[in-house]
Amino acid sequence: MSYYARTRNYVEIQGRLHEDSLKSRLGGDVQNINDLAEDNFRTYDLISSEGVWSVKSHMGGEGELTESAKLAYQANFEHMLGWNRSVDAVEMDAKALRERLPEGTAMPKVLREGSPQEAADFLRNNSKLGIPEDHVEMVRKNLIDHAREFPETYGLPEQPGEEDLQKLTSRIQGTGLNAADTPALVREQLQQQESKLQTNTEMSKEQPEEKDQEEEYPYRYGY
Repeated sequence: MSYYARTRNYVEIQGRLHEDSLKSRLGGDVQNINDLAEDNFRTYDLISSEGVWSVKSHMGGEGELTESAKLAYQANFEHMLGWNRSVDAVEMDAKALRERLPEGTAMPKVLREGSPQEAADFLRNNSKLGIPEDHVEMVRKNLIDHAREFPETYGLPEQPGEEDLQKLTSRIQGTGLNAADTPALVREQLQQQESKLQTNTEMSKEQPEEKDQEEEYPYRYGY
């Protein structure tokens, strides 16, 4: 079923645009988890044999990276690591990916065949956060600042080196779609949705009228 088979709001469309853009950019066997299982699947949005991605798109009205958006991205990244969640949250993420996706769904081998702990460790250390392309640089910089101040949060040594920080920030990936271009695309999709809804409404109104005419002028032999 198409994602737009039912009416979607602004935030849903915005999120889907970035999911679709990153999926297209990655190529290969990547699939949208929300299509495979259900809308708003826990934590993650895309999966392939190469990895797992959570896709977020926080922004101001015209796509700008606000301070609240930076804080939200930081929280999203730490969410993947299990912070501010139940003790077994990452283990539950791994369990959901294993048990709730259709059989044969492409996923990293360790998620399919590894022990529960190995699967959770993979997510904690390798899952990626997809964000608008024009937000990547500043969000990575913000992550570095946090990692230097609180290295233990990210499983880094007390004084992380450049290689440690580069590996960490490489987990922040651009979706291929700029936030600056997003509002216009969302509005366009909303207009298409409204137009389709209006057309369907008009068609549904016409059908009873045609039926009434048929009842009023029934066909009779010899008439």
